[in-house]
Amino acid sequence: MISQVKTFIRLVTPPFIYSAGKQAYFRMRDTFWPPKESEPSALKVAFDKLNETAAEDEIVMREGLRLKVHPDSRIPFEYFCHIEAEVAEEMDRFIEQTRDKTRLLDVGALHGVFSLVFASLGADRKAVAVDASPVAYSRLLYNIYKNDLKNVVPVECALSSEAGELSMHYEWEHAVAARSDNPKRKRLTMRKMTGDALCEELSFHPDVIKIDVEGHEVKVIKGLARELRERKPLLFLELHRQRIADEDDSIEELVNALRSAGYKAYLNDGTPVPLDGLAARPQPVERIYLTP
Repeated sequence: MISQVKTFIRLVTPPFIYSAGKQAYFRMRDTFWPPKESEPSALKVAFDKLNETAAEDEIVMREGLRLKVHPDSRIPFEYFCHIEAEVAEEMDRFIEQTRDKTRLLDVGALHGVFSLVFASLGADRKAVAVDASPVAYSRLLYNIYKNDLKNVVPVECALSSEAGELSMHYEWEHAVAARSDNPKRKRLTMRKMTGDALCEELSFHPDVIKIDVEGHEVKVIKGLARELRERKPLLFLELHRQRIADEDDSIEELVNALRSAGYKAYLNDGTPVPLDGLAARPQPVERIYLTP
């Protein structure tokens, strides 16, 4: 019953009000009903040590990597530090694998954590951060401005397999194109274009692409066919298997597109994953990276 009430509140509340209320709830909970003490994880211990001297509006993501963040970005960013070990490992792998890269296309940037990290690690680097959610995009702009990152270019649109308009709905601050049977979700219509067209328009050809688009992965990959074929960028990809199906796409389509571009897949720990086996894997959401 409680979970149903929570779901109802999230569905009927505008995203910016829901986000502010959630932050207020966590602050009140931690003040008046602090959680029972438990042994902190090694990741949390390391994070706390790194952040001993951080200001209230700062977060130290890794040694030597200090960012200013919007208040609503703190908890999402902390997932990449200590809250969820798999997500923290994804960020570690991203930093490691992109040491020699200089041009990031961040598709589904949300508040911009990957773009901010990438751009902060080298003045010669450039990131194009793309997101279709107006709510998340405002946080992204704030974070770019507060960190004075002139090498991050924000773009408010959806990348897809063709140009036009895309009907979406909000889930938290995510703009999601996958089919939803819930009529109470707040809907929005966003401009869409292909990644190839965006790269051509900006004269920007990435050597690394990160894609996290809540089920729109197949269409994004199809819209980047030329960049993948001709430039062979490193790929970081989050697979949402059920949502891919909800968009009437399939993992097999994704596999065919990646195979034709000459890619090999790996888990975050470096374990190779056969492309043909991606469809049969049981995880509903999986983070992988791909190399040519």
